Amino acid sequence: MKEDDSDQNRNIQKILEMVFDLVTSFTKILSSCEEAENMKTMEFYIMLYIGMKGSKKMSELAEIFSTTKSNVTLLVNGLEKKRYIRRKRSKKDRRVVEICLTAKGEKIYSKTLESFVQLIKHIVKLIPTDDLQIISEGFFKMVQIFSNAKNENPEEYRLK
Repeated sequence: MKEDDSDQNRNIQKILEMVFDLVTSFTKILSSCEEAENMKTMEFYIMLYIGMKGSKKMSELAEIFSTTKSNVTLLVNGLEKKRYIRRKRSKKDRRVVEICLTAKGEKIYSKTLESFVQLIKHIVKLIPTDDLQIISEGFFKMVQIFSNAKNENPEEYRLK
């Protein structure tokens, strides 16, 4: 039984290392344009998220990135100072302020998306179709598990 735990722990550590390596490699590649290189990693992630998902409230960003509203405010202030994002009043409720990309932010997001598409096209050519199917299914399952965990019982999965 103890050997099984040891094997499982080694596999878990290996998965963590691979995910970390993948995220850091993607971050380096995706932030290769000059403007993105001048951003903090979390600023870059916030900008990408808004580019993908559209305007968001500060509280939504804090929840998505598991940080405080005051930390998001600091990050958004930095992005706003660099003119990548702007604050705007919600059309539905004038009391609500949403964060959206500026034209400059859209340009960086588009460059990043283009780089990502080129990268994935290149990677897809290097991996056999059967392996790609397995990788896709594995990613899909992991995203589903993490999404369900976050919605159903977030405390169970929180680092202690």
